[in-house]
Amino acid sequence: MNQCYSYEAILKHTDLRVLTREMDEVLRRGGRHEMLVPGREVIFQRAPEAVFISMPAVSSEHGLYINKVASIFDRPSDSRLPSLHAYVIAFSGHTGEPIALLDGAALTNLKCAAVSALVTDYCAVEDAKVLAIVGAGVQARQQFRGVCSVRDIGEIRLYARNPDKVRAFGEEIRATSGEKIRVVETSSLEEAIDSADIVGTATASSSPLGEFANLTPAVHINCMGGHTEQSRELPRSILESSLLIVENVPTAIAEAGELHRKALELESLAKMAPPVLRQRRTVFSSTGHASLDLITTAHVLRRLRCEAHATPQ
Repeated sequence: MNQCYSYEAILKHTDLRVLTREMDEVLRRGGRHEMLVPGREVIFQRAPEAVFISMPAVSSEHGLYINKVASIFDRPSDSRLPSLHAYVIAFSGHTGEPIALLDGAALTNLKCAAVSALVTDYCAVEDAKVLAIVGAGVQARQQFRGVCSVRDIGEIRLYARNPDKVRAFGEEIRATSGEKIRVVETSSLEEAIDSADIVGTATASSSPLGEFANLTPAVHINCMGGHTEQSRELPRSILESSLLIVENVPTAIAEAGELHRKALELESLAKMAPPVLRQRRTVFSSTGHASLDLITTAHVLRRLRCEAHATPQ
């Protein structure tokens, strides 16, 4: 193995819209059921507080075996170190040879943006204009990328507990979007979500962020942040009264609670008429799944190879 790909190289040579379509195609034809995806191993450490994760997956269709390994540390907001360190090692599913070592944070961010785009496209009203994002970190930025790739958003409302981070995030969006999108930096959760068409929560909180009292009846929510078996960023009442969508039901039950037993898996979305999904409140309660990391890895490697072959020697 002589290929190591950095965060910047991965993001430079990928296409979010193409990845979203590829993910959708695999789900529509039931391709995930052909993959071998054992339950991920999670080790919790108390001192210092940390989580260590191993997520393997094998796909004969893609000719890949991958394992994403990661460490997540609880760090103060002023720490110079990121909370997440991750790598994906990819092997040939045909020969067993190691193919590449890829930055896991870049792959995770791409995957999260793509799956959020996919679920949002199925569930959010077609004329959605207002997006509320709760949080101002890396995953919040993936909500901006993912949702805006499938809906013509005209207003983004931002809320997080750190106003400096909210301002910085807002400036990034303005620099990217110009006058196309109006950015509103709000002072409360309820102000941000009031009458929003789409809400993305992306915080480290494992307890409800608020009451979520001002939600519209047909709002779509991407819940991407912290969770325990007892709670998520959303209050239980919202989870119970919404149509829940998850990547994988057993994983969601194990990591986010029994409440997810009757949730729809991603494959079910393509089988439902869009009006059925879009006329009620939907919540994508994300806990992740290695099958989606594998699809993302396959996309990245294919585009990197195409780029390498197209470059004159």
